[in-house]
Amino acid sequence: MIFAVPMAVAANSDVVVFDNGDRLTGEIKSLERGKLRFKTEATDTISIEWEDIAFLSSEQNIQVETFTGRRYLGHLALSPAVKKINVQLGDDYVELDATEVVVMTPIEDRGFERVDGDITAGYNFAKADANEQMNLGLDVELRGEIRSLGVSLNSTISNSQGSESSQRHTADANFKRFYPNRWYYAGVLGATRNDELGVDLRTSIGGGGGRVISQSNHSRLLVESGLLLTHENLAPDEDGNDPPDEDTVEAYISIDWDWFRYDSPEFDLSTSLDIIPNLTNTGRVRGEFDITLKWEIIHDLFWQLSFYDSYDSDPVTDGAEQNDYGVTTSLGYSF
Repeated sequence: MIFAVPMAVAANSDVVVFDNGDRLTGEIKSLERGKLRFKTEATDTISIEWEDIAFLSSEQNIQVETFTGRRYLGHLALSPAVKKINVQLGDDYVELDATEVVVMTPIEDRGFERVDGDITAGYNFAKADANEQMNLGLDVELRGEIRSLGVSLNSTISNSQGSESSQRHTADANFKRFYPNRWYYAGVLGATRNDELGVDLRTSIGGGGGRVISQSNHSRLLVESGLLLTHENLAPDEDGNDPPDEDTVEAYISIDWDWFRYDSPEFDLSTSLDIIPNLTNTGRVRGEFDITLKWEIIHDLFWQLSFYDSYDSDPVTDGAEQNDYGVTTSLGYSF
């Protein structure tokens, strides 16, 4: 109990001064994607646009990362100059332009302290052929100082008059362990059903490494590659025969690019491309491409437009398509 009061005081003695001179006292939780997460007793944890901050100080040990990948660890002293971040490094200090700083993490955070995510739902209907489409999505990310865990679930069901229902379901989990100079190790786990491509269930597990190629308070580019062990349960072919299951080894390379704007209304554009050559069945290549636009309607409620394309150069099930693509619209909520 003797040490509880000083620690609590230190945790709530961080100061944010805005461009207009307003001041908040509380606790820095993180800086990422152009937003400072700041906790006060009156407001709990709020998000502040990084560009609106003139001065910042903290008694915590803060890990500060620049867009070039340089990292500094220390307290944040209040700089006499506007838009400067003064990191105390023992008896020395380094002063950074605020525009250089893209990530801040309290060093005391050793686990998954932060949870971010969104949930989406959409429904489309066309009278001409009684075509209807329903889609649901969930994305959750747990972030810590040196690791992250993400889970993504997406489901699309299409029905039209005179044809069978078509389903596309994906579930993915990824773990990242971050290292200096923007490198990271990744573990991945995924499951997919795609009627159009003739896949009843495809499960993959694997891992690799990647790097944040570039990052700023408005965009981020990641490249990752590794190996997958994949098991495929295939749908019956055109004659109703059940093909044998497939066990293969695949390589993968993933490219993810995000661009985000926090001026009202908030805007987020994200794209991902996965190229997956099969090392067991040489010549077979799979691909996944997604592009998603999110537009804020009101606080934490957004409209989303997505395009997806799943490709298989050599579907194992006879009669299956090589491509499954579509456009979905939905409403979503961020938390």
